[in-house]
Amino acid sequence: MNPTIARLAFRALVGGWRGIVLIALPVLLVLLAGLLRGLTGEPVEPDLVMVEVGLALVVPLVALLAANGVLGPEIDDGSVVYLLSTPVSRYAVAASKYLVAGGIAALVSVVGLLAASLAGGLDGEWLLVSLVTGGVGALLYTALFTAFSAATRHGMIAGLLYITVLEGLLGRLLTGLRYVSVRSVAERLGEAASGVDLGGQDLSLTYALIASAVLLIVGVGAAGWRLQRFQLRGDE
Repeated sequence: MNPTIARLAFRALVGGWRGIVLIALPVLLVLLAGLLRGLTGEPVEPDLVMVEVGLALVVPLVALLAANGVLGPEIDDGSVVYLLSTPVSRYAVAASKYLVAGGIAALVSVVGLLAASLAGGLDGEWLLVSLVTGGVGALLYTALFTAFSAATRHGMIAGLLYITVLEGLLGRLLTGLRYVSVRSVAERLGEAASGVDLGGQDLSLTYALIASAVLLIVGVGAAGWRLQRFQLRGDE
């Protein structure tokens, strides 16, 4: 990890509209949970608020914004060539940017899910679910979306297609896609830690752990490989 690159990535991510949107997404989740509890006078339905909104939308969107925020703009405007002209390993660049994006995404996701659990009146098991699935899910999504961002100018669109089409639409129709679903892996690990049924029991715990490690390594490694082949004259 390069401290200078990490510091610049942090400033680019938390400054401006990206920082505001990153915070706004979990805040909206907390408000939704609090509103539903206030209207019904009972704890919220966790499958609806925490799973279908929190895990399925808020966590991946936060990770997508974070991953694209630390690398995407530099590729879009061509300023990445100045970064890559320095004597710093491309893999170190990718790893530094991933650690910043993943760390911020995990922090925002976990805090948002924990706050939503409390606002919704859920029990302690859901606090543990929020901690594990929010943190693990954000880190895995960020690794995947960092690779997308390095591979194409349209990393944001590719990430949205993955979330909405592959995990959202096709994931409901084709059960086999759970093996390439970050959400399914995160839910399985959350189940193992808390005992709460999140619908991920079809995956073995061993597979979930191995898939997590592979995605982290391949995602960041692929981003570094792509940067290593980025032409300084600007091939994008």
